[in-house]
Amino acid sequence: MTGSEALELAQRVLLLTFYTALPPLGAAFVVGLAVSFIQARTGSDPTTSTVPKILAAGAALLIFGGWMVAVMSDFWLDLWQSLPEIIK
Repeated sequence: MTGSEALELAQRVLLLTFYTALPPLGAAFVVGLAVSFIQARTGSDPTTSTVPKILAAGAALLIFGGWMVAVMSDFWLDLWQSLPEIIK
């Protein structure tokens, strides 16, 4: 495996990580912004924002979990099939 191939593989891994982490993190971010806005308007306790963020991330995992597993399994299948070429 040459250096450019290793960099390409590392880039694919980082993009896969970004794509699979984006749905739960994005949902938690949006819910966090909404809860923060509501808390700023009402003056409520700032510690109450944790539970809605966790619920939003869990809902995103339930909704996008199948897609995330499919993307990761396709990557690992491609990686496993190209392993003899990588070892050379």
